[in-house]
Amino acid sequence: MIHMVDTFIDTVQGAKTSFVNTFVYNEELKKPLQTYINAQTTFAKKVAQESLSFFTTVGIAANAFDVKKAFSVK
Repeated sequence: MIHMVDTFIDTVQGAKTSFVNTFVYNEELKKPLQTYINAQTTFAKKVAQESLSFFTTVGIAANAFDVKKAFSVK
């Protein structure tokens, strides 16, 4: 699952990098833009990884929850 998300992130960030390489001719401006795009890529991948981990944990916990046992009247 995370592979598909990483591929999408890489595709979008690759388009940004390609745009900068094609249309930005000033090297003093290009370098910070590339650094920013790389930081965005790292951030987006980390958010995706942590979100997937969180929702997997929630799903496992919800699947293991026993409603009859939790709400039974004794």
